Amino acid sequence: MSVTYELIDAPYPYLCAVYRCTCGEVAVRSGNEAATPPERWERRVAADGEDMYICSHCAERFPAEPGHPG
Repeated sequence: MSVTYELIDAPYPYLCAVYRCTCGEVAVRSGNEAATPPERWERRVAADGEDMYICSHCAERFPAEPGHPG
């Protein structure tokens, strides 16, 4: 899974989404933006059918296949 959701234990707890690309790139979104992927990251469908997100660098290196979701 390329996205994990965590509840940050702080004076004002908030939801945080951690997006991890297969190359190791990490992006964190929090609060109202937690459900929205980072800018320029692309949603793809993994071999097991699960959604995954990849960074813009990997999206450029590995374009989506025509007729394939994501």
